[in-house]
Amino acid sequence: MLESNAFLTRSKQTLSIVALALLWLALRVPHLTARFSFNWDSSLYARGMAEFNVLKNQPHPPGFPLWVFSARALEPLLGGAMRAQILLAVLMAILALSVFYFLARQALADSHAAAWCTLLLAYSPGVALNSSIPATSIVDMASSAVAGYLAFLNPSRRQWRIVACLAGLGVLAGFRQSGVGLLVPFIVVALLFHLRDAWRAITLGAFLGLIAFLAWYIPLAESAGGFRAYSHLVNAYFLQVSHNTSIFLGGALRRHAGMIGENLMDYSLNLIGAFVACGLFFRERWKVPPGWFLYVLWIAPSLIMILGIHSGRVGQCMQLFPPLLLLCAAISKPRLPAAIAGIVILIAISYFPYGQFQFSRFWRVNYLVFRGTPRMALDLERSQRNLDQVLRELQRSGAPQPFVSAREFSDAPNIASVQYDFSYVSWVLPEAAPQGKSIWLFNQTGPDADTRMRYQTWRRISGDNLVSLWEAAPSPQPQAPSP
Repeated sequence: MLESNAFLTRSKQTLSIVALALLWLALRVPHLTARFSFNWDSSLYARGMAEFNVLKNQPHPPGFPLWVFSARALEPLLGGAMRAQILLAVLMAILALSVFYFLARQALADSHAAAWCTLLLAYSPGVALNSSIPATSIVDMASSAVAGYLAFLNPSRRQWRIVACLAGLGVLAGFRQSGVGLLVPFIVVALLFHLRDAWRAITLGAFLGLIAFLAWYIPLAESAGGFRAYSHLVNAYFLQVSHNTSIFLGGALRRHAGMIGENLMDYSLNLIGAFVACGLFFRERWKVPPGWFLYVLWIAPSLIMILGIHSGRVGQCMQLFPPLLLLCAAISKPRLPAAIAGIVILIAISYFPYGQFQFSRFWRVNYLVFRGTPRMALDLERSQRNLDQVLRELQRSGAPQPFVSAREFSDAPNIASVQYDFSYVSWVLPEAAPQGKSIWLFNQTGPDADTRMRYQTWRRISGDNLVSLWEAAPSPQPQAPSP
């Protein structure tokens, strides 16, 4: 009788896991119809697909060559640069989650617990979003999972896995360099632990990884004018973006504090499912998991980066989600009822109708949560399709150009994305706005008080809970009295 009940329980778990995995895949399908950029970077990757030139910010440094050329190869199959990138993101997410499952099964010695842990990672809002948009951030999760698998494997068995991991990291660096770069200390320490038992595999893997790295790095550096010029370009770009967010590199304290606050909020929203599934809210004492020092090395470099130097959105937290999810499961394994409850909470966070609160007094706080969920990607695509229709009508009606992009978020639409997605009209920033009648693009609230003072009249043309179009007109010139 006990064996029969145990079999039924295992079967129920297996069916639940398979059903939730299929649901996750189904939820990615609507995103594959996207036509427009999700953020600033999406449009730069798309420009790079047409003409790869890091010197022209096509895409921005450090270049992401394998991402751009892989998306270019997929573009004919899907009929659009954004759709090709989204399919690439879905495939990269599947790779990352597959590697993470084997990592979790190895670390937890329990296949069902590993599967629940993988589903909790997949359904976290940040992963659900970044596996559904044209952005490279999901690559960081894949790199992190591969490095973790390398660190926790048994070096005396199936040593080909060490070779595959090191070669794979060399390839993944070509998709997104920063993720693998932050993992180097963790990878080096892991290899030192394996060196005695698997020095031949490590040597071969390091050689293949180096070959894979050089295969994309040398052409990339040459395209930017040589190794010295490319290094200078990457360093200058890093200092520029970090200067905006880090007090250690000249940024404002308020901006740095805001970055930390946003990151803490993102981690809370993405890890709450794991805390529920693992019962961590109800444990008085947390046990120290075996190999805790490896978790520290795995987490520390990325944590220093996103809390001390630069992080603009939840996508830059992708590298930390695998170790944090695995750490939760190592403290207390997720079980069937609690795991489903955790996943339900994550789905609710991911698809809550945040747009309805975009006109409230607290819309900025609401937007910070909204922009880190897959609901944002769906709503933004719908919003930009409506915007496309209105812009084409304005173009046909002979509305004065250039139009003015005054929406300052890194999420689309912004000056970079509108110049790519809506290139049939010309665009300028507010500093270059014409003196006469003009069309302006704002967020949902429209022009602020300072902007309103630039023109006599403002008329709202269209809008929704993310963007709005306005017509600005100067005061009429007084006519000279007739003789």
